[in-house]
Amino acid sequence: MYLSHLKNSIFPFYISLFFFLFFLYISLMFKYHFHYHFYFFLIFASFVLYFFYLYSEEIFDFSLFQFYFNSQFFIYFVISEVFFFFGVFWSLFWIIFSYESCFLLSLPLIYPFGLALFNTFLLLLSSAYAVVHHLNYLNYISEYSLYFCIICGLFFLINQVFEFFFCFFSISDFSFCSIFFFGTGFHGFHVFLGLGFLLLCHIMRLYLSFNYTFYLNCALLYWHFVDVIWLFLFSFIYIFVYYLFLL
Repeated sequence: MYLSHLKNSIFPFYISLFFFLFFLYISLMFKYHFHYHFYFFLIFASFVLYFFYLYSEEIFDFSLFQFYFNSQFFIYFVISEVFFFFGVFWSLFWIIFSYESCFLLSLPLIYPFGLALFNTFLLLLSSAYAVVHHLNYLNYISEYSLYFCIICGLFFLINQVFEFFFCFFSISDFSFCSIFFFGTGFHGFHVFLGLGFLLLCHIMRLYLSFNYTFYLNCALLYWHFVDVIWLFLFSFIYIFVYYLFLL
């Protein structure tokens, strides 16, 4: 019998504290240009990763071996991610319809039906393989479909890095450029997390855990969420901006 309970932990407090110090230091570093103190940046980032690792290990232990979990935690996490990307799209539309839009006319536009469209196809194909994995997770088809799902996600990340390196503008050109790299970059980070989540589910399957389906459902929900966010990014940042300033 599962218990809908989460163990009280001090790690979320430490993660939030060092996240705050991390972004505060980044803001001060860019404002006052003291890049020679870069080791503080690495220290705060290392503490964040360290406490996040300890917290993840604790959650994994209590969920897999002591049978504690709470589905509401994951739902709240996805909702927080929705509001995060809502802020990204809000900033995008505010920039597009503000005074800065006239400067975007001089910006080389990214053709949306090239690499970006191929990335969309990869994510949708990966989502389809994830559904096949979910529907057939008791037979051999499930294992191969999960591998194809992860491969499509990896190719998506490689294409994103390729696009960033050969982009016609940099993150510091205009506010739109910052939103472009921030939105697509953080989405790529979420794709990376989603791939890790799927790999974790595969590892848990090797343990033959009877609560494997719960984590599989969470991983698929997160993966489909990543797909939907990319469809919005592709529609607005690529297609909408391209045709708005092309006409």
